Amino acid sequence: MKKILLLLVIIWLAISPCALGQDRTLTPEQAAPFDHWMTSFLQDHKVPGGSLAIVRDGKVVYARGFGLADKEKKTPVQPESLFRIASISKPITAVAILKLVEEGKLKTSDKILDILKYEPHFEGDAKFDERWKDVTIAQCLAHTGGWDRGVSYDPMFVAPRMAKSMMIDLPILPEHIIRYQLGQKLDFNPGERYAYSNFGYSLLGRVIEKLSGKPYEEYVQEEVLKPLGITVMRMGKTLESELAEGEVHYYDVNEKKETAITGPGAGKDEVPLSYGVWRQETLDSHGGWIASSIDLAKFAAAFDLIGEGKETKTRGGLLKPETVRDMLAPHAVMSKPGPDGKGGQDYGYGWMLREGNGGGTVSRHGGALACTASLLLHFPDNVNVAVLFNLGQSPDGKFLGREIDGPLSKLVESRE
Repeated sequence: MKKILLLLVIIWLAISPCALGQDRTLTPEQAAPFDHWMTSFLQDHKVPGGSLAIVRDGKVVYARGFGLADKEKKTPVQPESLFRIASISKPITAVAILKLVEEGKLKTSDKILDILKYEPHFEGDAKFDERWKDVTIAQCLAHTGGWDRGVSYDPMFVAPRMAKSMMIDLPILPEHIIRYQLGQKLDFNPGERYAYSNFGYSLLGRVIEKLSGKPYEEYVQEEVLKPLGITVMRMGKTLESELAEGEVHYYDVNEKKETAITGPGAGKDEVPLSYGVWRQETLDSHGGWIASSIDLAKFAAAFDLIGEGKETKTRGGLLKPETVRDMLAPHAVMSKPGPDGKGGQDYGYGWMLREGNGGGTVSRHGGALACTASLLLHFPDNVNVAVLFNLGQSPDGKFLGREIDGPLSKLVESRE
């Protein structure tokens, strides 16, 4: 056993280890499976670097960086390194919306167009789709608002098409996307079914701005993150020259280049996929944040429920227990269980939900971009896990986000 542990440590050192940012309370034996999984994942999928953090009962018990934040400079990933977290931005936005609900400024049953007022952009003889008037806050939170990127397209990633139609210069901003979409038909009746929608969460970001009177990022930092002691998380930037201090560099396995939609060469120059093919700032409320794995695990731990009955409270005190229960309750069916009754998934408000191996509900959200793979897990026994990588696809084209949840969850749920 000692020889096996020694071998794992040697492998980990070879990959580029980083010291724990806070006191580690997992024993070497307990930490070894996580070390091994991370080093193996980096090697198997040719990922330059990643970080993993575990918060148990409100305390950081494991936080390590693996591999390289910058391949050219041989800079190692630190536990506190910042990564683009992509769609893990959605739970953050959902919490901000529910804060406004608790403050009495909003109801989840409120209609989006009763709050947001934008002039639609129509193409040709198109007419306004009256179903837009039925879209609610709850439907945007649960991805049942009526947009299906599998049927039409993802509005957040067709900037050239929108700019040409609206006769405006790149880059495209969220308000342009909303105006364009208001002139398009919905893909299904609001509330009819689930279909993952980045656009719905972009709308929620604008709702937060309208009702709070503050920019989306500022409201979230002040009202959601700061009360939890999280001060470094921020909106990511698009260009490589604008990376934040402590932020990793991003890599595309195919080193692909496409036409820039923002920056000095927007609309004409080809740039690396990670820096300018989409505008990171425009993704804001559905996919724009950068964070460390430590801070993400701390964020999830804020929704641990402590105590029983009338004495129940949330660890962070950010939301009321009843609000947390509603947030982590099923509001849409993502996939039905198989013949054995297992494998089904639901969507709450900003969280994907599935049954844990040990019972109870595991709340989770992943994030995927060509240059990023991320996962946040909230287990029912007050264990919270965040993992981040600076590569989004493996050499065989698989999105790495889909390769994380199963094995990592198994590791966590099989711990003694």
